[in-house]
Amino acid sequence: MSQLASPGVRDVPASRAYDSQQPSRLRGVLVWLGHALPNLLVFALLTSILWWGHHSGWKLPSLYGDAAVTTDDWCSEHLVPESQCVECSADLLAKPKPKGFCKKHGVAECVICNPELAQVKGPPSHPKYDTAAAIPLMRRRENNSLSKVHEGRVQFASDEAAEKAGLDIDIVSEQPMTEAISATGEVSFDPTSVGHLSSKAAGSVIAVHKKVGDSVKAGEVLAIVDAAVVGQAKSQLLQAIVQLQLRKAHYERVSAASIAIAGRSILETEAALKEAEINLVSSRQALANLGFKLPSDLSIKDAKAFAVELQYLGIPAEHQEATASNNLLPIRSPLDGVVLESEIVAGEVVDSTEKLFTVADPNRLWLILNVRQEDAAYVHEGQQVEFSTDDNTQHASGPISWISPRVDEKTRTMQVRVMLTGESQNLRDKAFGTGRIIVRREEQAIVVPLGAVQATSDGNLIFVRDRGYFDPNGFKVFHVRQVRLGAKSDTHVELLAGALPGEVVATQGSNVLLAQLLRSSLGAGCGCHQE
Repeated sequence: MSQLASPGVRDVPASRAYDSQQPSRLRGVLVWLGHALPNLLVFALLTSILWWGHHSGWKLPSLYGDAAVTTDDWCSEHLVPESQCVECSADLLAKPKPKGFCKKHGVAECVICNPELAQVKGPPSHPKYDTAAAIPLMRRRENNSLSKVHEGRVQFASDEAAEKAGLDIDIVSEQPMTEAISATGEVSFDPTSVGHLSSKAAGSVIAVHKKVGDSVKAGEVLAIVDAAVVGQAKSQLLQAIVQLQLRKAHYERVSAASIAIAGRSILETEAALKEAEINLVSSRQALANLGFKLPSDLSIKDAKAFAVELQYLGIPAEHQEATASNNLLPIRSPLDGVVLESEIVAGEVVDSTEKLFTVADPNRLWLILNVRQEDAAYVHEGQQVEFSTDDNTQHASGPISWISPRVDEKTRTMQVRVMLTGESQNLRDKAFGTGRIIVRREEQAIVVPLGAVQATSDGNLIFVRDRGYFDPNGFKVFHVRQVRLGAKSDTHVELLAGALPGEVVATQGSNVLLAQLLRSSLGAGCGCHQE
């Protein structure tokens, strides 16, 4: 055998070969355990659950009192002792005679129309306003008139059970509420109070008297332009005055000597006078077109004296020393306001197509709101609007003055205009924000905290605590009410139907009551029976 062995290969003892295979086998076992361990843990967990279920009768721990779970006197459908279950034993706490669905307020068992249903001790307090009239003012969710969920009641085994369920309560109260439609909007200057000023004639700027940010009065001079056309118009006016005066005198002499003068000469003299009158009117109009105001009767003016007056026509005395030119054309503000833009400097050549100044009245602003198409039906002229900028630093209010007759095809919104005056001085042109179109205000609205209202597929519900909740022989019961919602704030919601002031409602934890109500309505198949 030794002769058949390959050269350089030595025989290995069997014990050493076995020892060399031990690490690889150990790794294989560990790998198998790694794959099998999760399955083993799941199997162990299932075994524990089966053992616990067999010994506990498959009953889960309850938030409604652990002591009752261990007894045989237990209604597993309503999670209270069966001997105290008001749903299974109607004679324990009888329900009032059904009133049906109230079409006026849109709720079943209407507590406003039937105040005897109110869960208060003593006379109930009625709403201080017509809640039914407020319902159609806005689009509101309706309750299903065929629903039976409101017929149920939710009961606790004890106060400790209610506390353990995380239940909190609050009183139905009255406080001011405002119902409004929100819409984004932008502030802009009233276009009728914005002036874009240019020179009425080409020329060079002699002086600029106002800069951006300066306040101006209507008629105040902003700048002066030297325009040759002004001097020409003044000269033509003086010539027309002189011509008219000469022809008028000649006509008077001819008329006085009409017996010795041929009729044709008189007619020619009269025609010349009419021509002079037309020339005067034309010359006067040329200056008026340039913005100058002239005396009413120029025909009696002394031409030489009036020439001095015309040189600084329309130029205030404080600005007349700037130049002795006869071509001075003042640029005046058409309104009281502020200079927003100024595009000129002294010495610049300008023409009548250039915008030189922009003046606006900051106290006259427009607010343009973009109202959603679905809210358009609730918007009317005269409604008050409250506006705040996005940074909440600027506020204003005013009535709606115009509603657009069209809806924008891209944004599907309708424009609404609000005139802002006086108090809106702190607003700025192009400021963006949100406007609230006030639909109605109620000083004593019936409200509950937001958490008190629960929504189901059939409508909105609240849970009202029974008036005998703390009586010695009372039951820990909450009644189910359908409600109609009105105005909302950050913390409260208005109830237009479904509750009266002074009643106590579940707030935090009311979702637990809803879950138990729905569970009971489905039925848990308990062994109890209704007597």
